[in-house]
Amino acid sequence: MNFISVIDQKFSIWIKTYLHSQRLSWVLSRINKGEMFALILVPLMFISPLYKPVYISLPVVLIFTYGTDRLVLSLKKYFSRKRPLVSVMGKNDSNPDMKHSFPSAHSANSAVVATILVFGFGETVWFYFFSVFAGVGRLLTLHHFLSDIVGGWIIGFLIGLLGVGALVFLRLYL
Repeated sequence: MNFISVIDQKFSIWIKTYLHSQRLSWVLSRINKGEMFALILVPLMFISPLYKPVYISLPVVLIFTYGTDRLVLSLKKYFSRKRPLVSVMGKNDSNPDMKHSFPSAHSANSAVVATILVFGFGETVWFYFFSVFAGVGRLLTLHHFLSDIVGGWIIGFLIGLLGVGALVFLRLYL
């Protein structure tokens, strides 16, 4: 675990030195949100025949995303790892969220949705781009360490597979 922490610190310091900027952080904080993904996904679910019937597909995506979010928030409180903004940038903030870095909720939630869309509905694997974008955006803004992002992706992928299983079950018995 210490080895991972060393890699996380060095990678975050490299990002701070070569990639981090206030302007980029401002832009990414505006567009790198679940609401932006929902603006694409919800209309798509009503238009595309892949998601029929929507009264099954939409609740499955919402329930598994919500469940992932609750699990990740519990894990964040358990691990209480300080964000790179605190440990690398030296930012002092009284916001209690600054000490909750592992795992990344953005990465986990985007991975669960992408996994359900790709494996449950036969959507293109390009939907994983949203998850990669979410993770990279959180790295560049120094909200998360690399292991936070990877941990979020793993959690999201595994819960997404549970969501796919739920879809298969519902399609067989409804």
